[in-house]
Amino acid sequence: MFDAALVRKARQADLALYLISLGVPLVRSGGRYRHKVHDSLVIKGNMYYWNSRGCKGNSLDYLIRHMGLDFRDAVGALAGFVPVDAPRPPKAAPSGCAAGDFRRVFAYLHKARGISYDLLQFLVDKKLLAQEANTHNAIFFMRDEKGEAVGAELEGTLSDRRFKGVQAGSSYGYGFNVMPHGDAVDFILFFESAVDLLSFIQIKALDGKRLDNCLLVSMCGLKPNVVMHMTGIFGGQPVLCVDNDDAGDRFAASCTQAYLPDGAYVQVRHCRPLRHYKDWNEQLLASYTVNSKGG
Repeated sequence: MFDAALVRKARQADLALYLISLGVPLVRSGGRYRHKVHDSLVIKGNMYYWNSRGCKGNSLDYLIRHMGLDFRDAVGALAGFVPVDAPRPPKAAPSGCAAGDFRRVFAYLHKARGISYDLLQFLVDKKLLAQEANTHNAIFFMRDEKGEAVGAELEGTLSDRRFKGVQAGSSYGYGFNVMPHGDAVDFILFFESAVDLLSFIQIKALDGKRLDNCLLVSMCGLKPNVVMHMTGIFGGQPVLCVDNDDAGDRFAASCTQAYLPDGAYVQVRHCRPLRHYKDWNEQLLASYTVNSKGG
């Protein structure tokens, strides 16, 4: 059970910044935000007003009523959310893991998302994946250039509810990152989520291709600060591997260059899922269906 302080923190979370981090199309209008599609939905701070539906409430109310999360998952999502433009607390390793217990995480990522047990075990061995003790959320650890944990991306393990977030205390500009093969960073591939990142690795494995000297990074949303920061630290050619949707198109159009460690600019390349798939996980799941029909 959550204590009162945690619930209060969830209710007071900045709802607009949280939704923007998930790719929800909000536009600023003075001191508030409006939904680009549902223009009667107005958000200011931690409060929303959906005039056409005659309802209003705080951030916690919104996630429960309009995103389908239960109370516990909604509190976990909002209390652990740190806005992109907010000051970050000092670096601290994520805590609250269920030591040795990966059953819910493995079941969700394998059965619902199509990620192989071998890849999941690789992440566990590299201390990049864990299961949160109370919520059973998947914890994808962010590690810096020294290999030290500096935060985590979280994802719920209930396939009928969508929950993603960044753990409180995560360092600014970092993302969950994996290098499957190699030592030098020639390319940095940026994804909208850890699941998309792992799906890309899985797709390449099914095609018999190795990702040599490629660092794969999840932005946990669409975050230019992660592209700039990670490119500045690790060097390499940045490649955007974002979704095939309007938000992905806008982000790709706006994020055209990044800094290298020596201060020079480098052009950002693009690698998108096949046109008829929204994201890399959808393409991965479809590939299993095609293969099963073909053989």
